Amino acid sequence: MLDTHDLLINVLVLIMMPLLIWANLRDYGLKGPIQGYLWREHPYFMRVCLLILGMITLFSAITLARYYGLVSDEFAETLSMLVGIPFMVASLAIVVLAVTGSLKLYRDWRSGRLGA
Repeated sequence: MLDTHDLLINVLVLIMMPLLIWANLRDYGLKGPIQGYLWREHPYFMRVCLLILGMITLFSAITLARYYGLVSDEFAETLSMLVGIPFMVASLAIVVLAVTGSLKLYRDWRSGRLGA
């Protein structure tokens, strides 16, 4: 069973994460300098980040569906496992992309090309 804190966190994740994903996907020019740099120089990193946010949202939806009795415990466990395996692959991808992006950022900073 979920306590009040876990229930509140899952509800907030289910509400806020889709808003964060939507805010990152729209092109109104409201992006900050770091976000603009990442979308321009490392688009795969940003796409995998949004995929991770989507899977976190899915985990919260499964947890809430289980809590409110919309799905059985066994079905929720199966869904969590089916989401967990791609989540693990995406997590490994995000580590690799973050390291390569950090190395590129460091090289650009050292060469003076970061501001250009």
